Amino acid sequence: MTVKTQITFRDFLVFHIKSSLLRLIVFLLILLMFFVIKESVDSSAETDLLRSTSMWFAILILFMVIRSYFSVRFAFSSNKNIQESITYTFTDEKIRIQGETFEEEISWSSIYKVKENKDWFLIYQSAQVMNMVPKKFLTKEQISALRRIIKSNKVKAKLGED
Repeated sequence: MTVKTQITFRDFLVFHIKSSLLRLIVFLLILLMFFVIKESVDSSAETDLLRSTSMWFAILILFMVIRSYFSVRFAFSSNKNIQESITYTFTDEKIRIQGETFEEEISWSSIYKVKENKDWFLIYQSAQVMNMVPKKFLTKEQISALRRIIKSNKVKAKLGED
């Protein structure tokens, strides 16, 4: 089975926003909790506490959103391979990945794990290195076929349902 893909910056940004949103919310809530505790120990007036907490919370959110955007933009622009049109060929034995400036073959036995979510197949070559296959370029039959190939090769995987 052969699939031709092209990841845009918008695809990449949305992927990173969705995958890090829960961590961001938890981090902000923990910071907010510590800030409220610190301010209440300092025995500030309630209105001062609310105003101060709201201001710092807004500043923190703005800083984290801007920082995240520029980090994702740098990660995307510095990786020329991910910006290329990439053709994946999935067989029972291996994955062939061919971009405009590179070509690679990976056996299924060397795949670390595969994760499937609503929009992507994430094929991990190691704990930190992955190939991102957007599902919008696959038909329903190709998605089912890829799941069967992954299962038949006994790759550690979290897959959706057919």
